[in-house]
Parts: sequence; structure tokens; C-alpha cells
Amino acid sequence: MLPPMRRFFAGSLAAGLLGTAITFGGCASPATTAVTRSANGDPWAVRVEGRAFRDGLGRQRLFHGYNAKVAGLFDPVLSGGRVPQETFPDLTEQNFADFEALGFNVLRIPVNWSAIEPEPLEYSAAFLTRLDALRAQARAHGIHLLLDMHQDAFSKEIGEDGAPLWAIVPEPKPEQLRNGPFNDAWRLDDLVVQAGWNFFRDKSARDGRSLQDAHIAAAKYMVSHVASDTTILGIEAFNEPVPPIVGGFTFLRDFHERFAAVMKQVDASLPFFFEPEALRNQSDRAEKPETPWTAGPGVYAPHIYTGWFTQPSQNNWASEDPKALEASVLRAEDEAATWQTPMFITELGCDQSIARGPRWLHEELKLQDRVLASSTVWQREPGAWGLYDNDGTLRPVTAAVVGRSWPRAIAGNLLAIERASAASMTVRFTGTSVTESADHDVSVSDAYWKTVTIQCDGAAVTPVKHTGHVTFRCGSATGDHTITLTGTPTDAMNTMAW
Repeated sequence: MLPPMRRFFAGSLAAGLLGTAITFGGCASPATTAVTRSANGDPWAVRVEGRAFRDGLGRQRLFHGYNAKVAGLFDPVLSGGRVPQETFPDLTEQNFADFEALGFNVLRIPVNWSAIEPEPLEYSAAFLTRLDALRAQARAHGIHLLLDMHQDAFSKEIGEDGAPLWAIVPEPKPEQLRNGPFNDAWRLDDLVVQAGWNFFRDKSARDGRSLQDAHIAAAKYMVSHVASDTTILGIEAFNEPVPPIVGGFTFLRDFHERFAAVMKQVDASLPFFFEPEALRNQSDRAEKPETPWTAGPGVYAPHIYTGWFTQPSQNNWASEDPKALEASVLRAEDEAATWQTPMFITELGCDQSIARGPRWLHEELKLQDRVLASSTVWQREPGAWGLYDNDGTLRPVTAAVVGRSWPRAIAGNLLAIERASAASMTVRFTGTSVTESADHDVSVSDAYWKTVTIQCDGAAVTPVKHTGHVTFRCGSATGDHTITLTGTPTDAMNTMAW
């Protein structure tokens, strides 16, 4: 989530894995028969249909939540008594309770290759055990998980996190290995740059495999373990890639298509999340494809940090002008439309310890309403950018902003989300015969509302209350319909200008 001119890596093109055996722990595993998770009738079974997410009931879905690091999946620990690159509190039951109460339905989980495969072909059983516990916890709180193959400055050994030591080419000398805490200046270190570009060039790791073959095999090991679990919303191939300047777009698309092809061997319906070049964080735009995404159920997954990383500098959105934020989101929607996929903004965020931080999030979420985008905010961990402050206390204004109401599942085709003020939200949709007997699901959080009432096409609705959200029936199989929420917002929410 830091300035991408200092994030130097992603993958590129190499020989395919399709039809080959993958070695796990020294044993050959036959090619996997793909499962299909999008069984009709399962509200957890999310699939990509055109430019929308839909579940097994046929409802159109949106997702909102946070990025959350988990001990054992995100890996900052260094060997030899070296100080870790960073520390963070593990994800707790209280965190899940907070997320559920705020109406969230997804967490993006950054996972590191170094945690999955610390030594060549030695895949970690402890990693899967921790992932299993996380899946059960998430399911119990009604939250999906997006698994993100995360890297920053290529590796914890020479940068911040990502690849294991044996996948760094050329091999660093002992004196080149880092001792924490992480120093942001390392992102431009020559060793980091060279290791990243050698990954793009698909050099051989120390065990003779290509770096990209090894990276994809590690992801396949993880996805194979969770393939039948509809708690898993999707897999993301590589965090904040920066491909070579010459031919970079082609390198990146080829890598993503190759990665997606391998994941389809395991789960043919698993949504595959792919990012544009990380330089979009500074330019607020990315190159558009000449042809749409055709390599399976794809999801365009940009990051948006407008004003905080934008060049020329906006001085951390010092102007507080909402118009300054508009172009990036609308361009991202245009990019997603060209790919012909849903858009899921997998990172956005800013300093929440200053007054304009929650305002920035508020304006960004309003823009996401306009384009019907899903998102996960960076980050859950305590600190200036966190949902929690340095003492681990939930920030009330930030919680109110991200805890606003929004349609989690619409029994039909979602047309628009409209908000005239903090005291109202209108959702417009078209009914379908497939979803006529299904419930709508709308986020309703105590962090946002003191009181709230719901109407369907102008008539009062008595919803079924759940923690952080409500369900109810509304509309028929034909025509357009409206769901309207009106009420009294919390004092924290009333600090936001509309």
C-alpha cells in the first residue's frame, strides 16, 4: 500500500503448468480435477457473471471489508535471531465480532510465498492449519476471504515481505540480508530491484525450477486445500506488480492468464483477481486492454490511493476537494468495463488519525456506490492508517464511515445506489424470475444508525435482523423496484459533509 515507484515487482511469462504434475513435499501430485463451487441454491457460492458477482441464489452481490494480516499466513519473521521486519497483532475473535457488527462480508488476507513454501518443495502444513482455523472463524461470522499472494519489495530477506530466501536471484550474500524493522528506503535498493527483475525474466530458483513455476505451484498448493470451501471468495495472483517498462502490459497479462489457467485446474469457478501495474497508485490510471479478459472468471482489482500517492503531489489530499478523487475511480470503472469484469478495489486507505482521513474514505465509498464497486480498505492493524488506533481501540468516526449501509445481496439486477444525505439510502434494482423468492441482504450497522426504517416500493418492510445486516423480501419478478432506508445517523456519521 506504499508508493508504487518503490514497489518493483510482479511476474511475467514462462512455460505453462497445464497438464503437468505438481510436486508437494517431494511427492508428485496428479493434475487436479476441477471442482465447481457455484452450486445453485448456495448463498455462499459466489461466481462471476459478466460484470457482476452472483451467488448460488442468483442474487447480485457486493463486498466490502478490510485487509487483515494473520500470523502464520503473513510472514515477517527472520531467521538467525534477526529482528522481524514488522510486528502486528494477530486477527482475533473480537476483530471478527467488530467486522460482523459493521456489516462487512469480506476480508482480503495477504499471504506470503515464504510462509507457504519456506524451502523448495517443502510446503508448510502449519500454514494450512492456520488457514483452516481462519476459514472456520470467518464462516462463523458470515465473512468471505480473498486470498492475496502478497509481496512488497520482493522478500522479507531483502525488502519487506513476499518470496522465500531460496527464490531470490541472485542469491544475496549474508551481509546483504536485512535486519528489521523495515526501512522504506530498501524498496529502491539494487538487490531488491535485481531480484524482482529476475523474477520477471523467469530465472531459475536454486532447485532448478523457474521462479514463476514455483510461485504458481505454491498458490496451487493453497488453493487445492480450500477448493471446496465457498468461504473463499477468490485468489489474487500478485500484489502491486510493476512489470518491465517495455512490453510491461503484455508481460503482466500473460502472467495473469497463465496463473488463472492453473487455478482453473483446481476450481473452475473460483474468481481470479488481477491487478494493473502498481504505478496506477501514482498516475490514477492504467493501460486498457485491446481485448477483454477471457481466461476464466476474472475480477479487475486496482488499488486507489488518490491524493496520498498521486503525482504531482496533492499533499495527502490537503485540498479536501471531492472532485480531486473522482477521476481515478471513474477511470478504474472504465478500465474494468474494457476488461468486461467486475471491479473490486482491493486496497484503498489513508491516515485515519487526522480529520480529513475519514472524510477521504467517505468520499471514496460514495464514488464506489456510483460505479457499484466492491472493496477492501487498507488496513485492519492498529496505527495511523488502521481501523483501530495505536491502543487497539476502534476509531468511532472511521467505523461510522465504513459501517454505512449498502446492499450486500440484491435479489435481481442492481441498477443504482443513491444517497441524498447521511439519513437516507435508495437502492434501485430490476427483479428477475430467478431471484423472485430470494431475500435481499442490506448492511445495517449501529456504528452508522441510531434508528432506521426500510421501505420497499414505498411500503414499510419488517426485516429479519442479523448482526450488522438485515434480510427481507421486496419486489416482483418484473419491472424496476426501490429499497429505501431512512433514519437518524450516529453523531460520528453526522461529522461527514454530503
